[in-house]
Amino acid sequence: MKTKGKVFSALSTGLCALFLLCACNNQVQLEWRLTDVGVGVSGHTQAQAAYIAGDYTKISTYANGTKELSRPQSVNFSWSAEDNGAAVSAESYTVELSLSYDFTESIKYETDKTQIDIYNLLLDSTYFWRVTANLSGGKKSVSSTSMFTTSAAAPRNLYIDGITNARDLGGWKTSTGSVKQGMIYRCGRLNESKREDVKVEITDKGIREMKEVLGVKTEVDLRTNEYERGGITSSPLGGGVEYVNIPMEGAMGEDCITNEKFHPAIKQFFTLLANESNYPIAFHCDIGTDRTGFFAFLINGLVGVDENDLYRDYLFSNFGKIDTPRVLSNIDGYVNTIKNSEGSTLSEKIEYCLINTVGVDKAEIDAVRAIMTA
Repeated sequence: MKTKGKVFSALSTGLCALFLLCACNNQVQLEWRLTDVGVGVSGHTQAQAAYIAGDYTKISTYANGTKELSRPQSVNFSWSAEDNGAAVSAESYTVELSLSYDFTESIKYETDKTQIDIYNLLLDSTYFWRVTANLSGGKKSVSSTSMFTTSAAAPRNLYIDGITNARDLGGWKTSTGSVKQGMIYRCGRLNESKREDVKVEITDKGIREMKEVLGVKTEVDLRTNEYERGGITSSPLGGGVEYVNIPMEGAMGEDCITNEKFHPAIKQFFTLLANESNYPIAFHCDIGTDRTGFFAFLINGLVGVDENDLYRDYLFSNFGKIDTPRVLSNIDGYVNTIKNSEGSTLSEKIEYCLINTVGVDKAEIDAVRAIMTA
């Protein structure tokens, strides 16, 4: 038995060596040049960046809700590879981005060009990236690893093809840290509203972004009856994404805190938010501005986002194609009720309203805070 064990061990060692030799033979050494992406890279367009850095009440200077201006600016990655001074033409390239140097978890993009535009990077993060050239005959060459950092300026607005007014609730600063990114996304509808037959507006590209990059597991639809929902009964994102309809009446200009007709929807949503297995969540109404904006105000206000940043986020919807511009007086109803409630901070006042006026459980509020605090 010992002899057999030695033979098996020797055979295994030989096979491993052969495998490694084959693997090495599949690799080609090239001279790579990766562009320097930079430090503090911003995903915002020039107009978005100016609005974020300036007076949030001046939103009309940059957008009025009539055009699609909500999409972020892409970040461009480019590279070249040479073999003994001669440019190499690969069949395709695989670009990998990761938050860890060893690429234990990464997002991969395929292209047949030597450059690619990438959207929806996390804010205030250090990324590592590399490129693999897929050559003829199954051979490959992997570049060295480069790195870059992204800007911390919120919001993290998103490009999801076929959808307007999309962004992450995360990334905003609080007094103790920041709101966790990649957990809750707000956006406009995924399918056309107010029709009996379903017309999906999000494209296949947008679906891939939401499922494969953003990792959405639950879609919450705040639209009311079947007609407003456009006849939808399951998520356009397809299998693996839970569709939850939480009917919420139109909220622009109304006090959603004291008006009892809103309470069932608020309680149902917070029960869903308190269960971490539902995350990441994408929620929307029709254009993702008023009903969606109300819940965004509550959630980010609860976790400690500054009041002025909550206003800035609400008005940022004017960069989306929402048809009618939004102004802060639209939310005076519930904002005034919250600000006149008990509590020393806005977070405490929101908690008081949710528990004592709406009837949300304290345990659910605590769970949302714990889930969303980075």
